[in-house]
Amino acid sequence: MRPLRRGTNLSRVAGFNEAVVIDAVRTAGDGLSRVEISEQTGLSAQTVSNIVRRMLESGLLLEGDRVNQGLGKPRTPLTLHPGGRYAVGVHLDPLVTTIVLVDLRGEVAAHVQRPSPAHADPVEILADIAETVPSLVSGAGVDPELVAGIGLASPGPVDTASGTVLDPPHLRRWRDVPAVAELSARIDLPVVLDKDVVAGVIGERWTGATIGQANSLFLYLSTGIGLGIALDDSILRGSAGNAGDIGHLVVDDNGPACTCGLRGCLGVTLSPGALVERAVAERLLSGTHLDAVRSSDPAQVDTSFAALCALVDAGDRGALALVDGASVQLTKAITTLAGVFDTDVVAIGGPTWLRLADVLLPRLRELVPLGLGRRAGHKPVAVVGTALGESAIAIGAACLVLDREFAPAVSAIALEH
Repeated sequence: MRPLRRGTNLSRVAGFNEAVVIDAVRTAGDGLSRVEISEQTGLSAQTVSNIVRRMLESGLLLEGDRVNQGLGKPRTPLTLHPGGRYAVGVHLDPLVTTIVLVDLRGEVAAHVQRPSPAHADPVEILADIAETVPSLVSGAGVDPELVAGIGLASPGPVDTASGTVLDPPHLRRWRDVPAVAELSARIDLPVVLDKDVVAGVIGERWTGATIGQANSLFLYLSTGIGLGIALDDSILRGSAGNAGDIGHLVVDDNGPACTCGLRGCLGVTLSPGALVERAVAERLLSGTHLDAVRSSDPAQVDTSFAALCALVDAGDRGALALVDGASVQLTKAITTLAGVFDTDVVAIGGPTWLRLADVLLPRLRELVPLGLGRRAGHKPVAVVGTALGESAIAIGAACLVLDREFAPAVSAIALEH
């Protein structure tokens, strides 16, 4: 578990202190009393009292009934008010565009999906998003004034500073698209853009499988493969904002050739298309499925991958053996990444994962500890599946907004010497 951010009793950083209190209450599960908040954050009782009063008035916190604790003073728990604020999350995916409205606790209040084929005009997709969001909010009965903003999550690379989707390999028409500017021109809400894996790691930390963890990884298995990284309670984005590009991590020295010149890179070994090609080579699927893979059409590849997953679900021995081999390769990736980042937990999500999780997860929990061995000074690494399901990235995109608004960031403080 991570240590809580400590607050400061200087009145001029009230915004940071409020975020510290929200963070403490959010990760406590069953809430905290004022005394407990003071103990955990280091803020004075008076500072906590002032902050809590403002947050109750603004609707960010709820005060529960007093709970008797034997001889001690009754405890009055404070929890986040789910309807205190909302955020919209949008996942720009090669197959579908997912739009969700989530509350302050990260729970989905409304959800819609739209086809987003690779050949569609990005401007048209963004215009459709702008038309969809107001109806999504009103349909959920939410006051638009309570919506803090829109988070966009896209495959990388992206330029977060300018809000531009640069050149995602599987979204060919999304080259140098000023997504934030285009959407902002159509809707009166703040818009923030980030990589899909960054949204994923933030979403799992805000409301999913890694809540309360200071050091965690989010491994995203989809048309592409990427990594979201949280270190010491901060999100690692890198110098250009595109950290987590792990597609060229070698997991099989005898694997398929990659465009980079190596063999067995993660991206060409464990993608849906690569697994379908392996299934065809092993005569588990007919050769017609190779046409789907070679078309590079995400929808056709997905259909063929679904055929392989159906064999797995039916207990086909060959298909199960193929997935078991994939689990060995995935173990190599996880153990390498866990060693590099010294993480406590690795959460895995994405369409590929969700279809094979029942087979992969037990094997990974068996193989990862063996792969890591006895690392002096290191704790065991937990491997968990996403807690957010198929909408994990869209929920994470909404949490980009909540995290920006309500998570304590040390950079927000400028103390004078």
